[in-house]
Amino acid sequence: MNVQQLVEALDARILKGDITGAFNEFAADNCTTLSNSENITRSKDQKLEILNWFFQNIASVNRIERPALQVAGDVTESQFVFDFMTRQGENLVYNEVIRRTWKNGKMVEEQYLVGQTIGAPKTSAAKKPSKNEVAQDVQPAAAKPAPKAEPKAAKPAAKAAPKAVEAKPAKAVAAPKAEAKPAAKADKTKAGRK
Repeated sequence: MNVQQLVEALDARILKGDITGAFNEFAADNCTTLSNSENITRSKDQKLEILNWFFQNIASVNRIERPALQVAGDVTESQFVFDFMTRQGENLVYNEVIRRTWKNGKMVEEQYLVGQTIGAPKTSAAKKPSKNEVAQDVQPAAAKPAPKAEPKAAKPAAKAAPKAVEAKPAKAVAAPKAEAKPAAKADKTKAGRK
């Protein structure tokens, strides 16, 4: 299969909701995934562990769409909208471009560009880490927790509904760790990815 056929086959499985199976079939054993310099996996097995953890916390897949696809040589970009419901009743919606690099019929790198669209300027693309940067904690969700609205002083206190876009699932179990990072450089505000 050529790269166009590979990405079409991979995305077709994702659109059916078989995200873990699709990654398992199309990723090389040494496939690297990243959302940013602190959310990195360095093998297929490591990413599959994260995906399995994430989907243990998902009650339903409400919608998966792929509005755009772009292929340029061995690099593909698939724009997706994912809409999940967690077991805790939280709605998670992810809008992202998944940029993949292919080699010998397998995906060797996958980047999650949250909030991007194909054809739009890449303002917050995932930065490849330097050799000195090491990931501390890999989270499977692609975004930060939704902020709670603060009640205004003039109104009685009421809880605001959580934001549906780019929410992070509540941790029902401890997330698997990637490589350790020195404590001095730890940053707890990461944007992970499913």
